[in-house]
Amino acid sequence: MPLFTISRKDLSSLLDSFVKGVDSLALRVGEESITVAVGALTHYLRRTVPAQDCTPGKMYITDLPRFMTYIKTASAAEVTVSQSGRGRPLQVRAGKSSLELPTSSFVASDEQVPLIEKVIQASEESMWVSFGPASLEASGNISGVNLYGLTKADKIVGSGLTCRVVYRPRDNELALMAHQANKGKMFASAEVEAVSGSKESYESHFAHWLPELLSTVPDTTVQFHMGESAPLVIRDQDGSYLLLVFDQEVEA
Repeated sequence: MPLFTISRKDLSSLLDSFVKGVDSLALRVGEESITVAVGALTHYLRRTVPAQDCTPGKMYITDLPRFMTYIKTASAAEVTVSQSGRGRPLQVRAGKSSLELPTSSFVASDEQVPLIEKVIQASEESMWVSFGPASLEASGNISGVNLYGLTKADKIVGSGLTCRVVYRPRDNELALMAHQANKGKMFASAEVEAVSGSKESYESHFAHWLPELLSTVPDTTVQFHMGESAPLVIRDQDGSYLLLVFDQEVEA
C-alpha cells in the first residue's frame, strides 16, 4: 500500500503547480520522495519533492479540488496520505482530522505520461540534444525568476494569446513575447549564460498555456534546451523539475 508523510505546506505547493485545468493526478511514491507528472498534447510537467515514512507505489487523486481544499484548510504541520490500491479510497490524515475520498481507475493527466517518458529517457541519454525527431541544438543557463515576465500576460493582454520564444546565443538573451490580436503585445527578456547554439537565433511558438507553465519553474538556476520550431525544455540541476512545452503555432 503506497503511503507517505510530508509537510502540509510542501504538498500544497507541489500540487498547486498542477491544479489549473487538472482535476485528477497520479502520485509516484519513492523511497524518500514523491513525484507528480502530467502529460498532454501541449506540455509535460514533472516535479519531485522529499517525503518521509514512504511505502513505494502509485496512488491516484481523482478529486483534486476537494483534496486541495482539505489540505489548505487543515491546521496540522504534516499530512499522511495512503491508498490501498487503484480505485480504492484515498486516505488523508492531518493531525486529529482525516479525509477519505473515493477514486476512479482513470486519471486523464497520467494517460500520456508513459509514452512521453519513453521519449524523455532517450533525450536524457543523448544529453538533451534532441527530443524525438526535433533537434535541441541550443541551450543555456538562466535564473528561473527571469522566466516569470509573462506570467500575468493573460490578465494584461487577454486570454487566447499566442506566444513566441526566441533565443540568441551570441547575445546571451532569451526573448519572450505574448500577443493577442487587436489587444496588444507583451515582451520580456532575460540574460542567459549560453551553453550551445551556433545559429544567430532559434525560435519556437506556443499558445496561451506557456505563461502559466513558466510560473512553475523553480526560482534557482535552471537549464533550457530548444531548437528551431522545437519543444522548449527546462530542467533544474538535481532532476526534481522538468518541463517540456511542445511547439505549436496557433493563430491568435
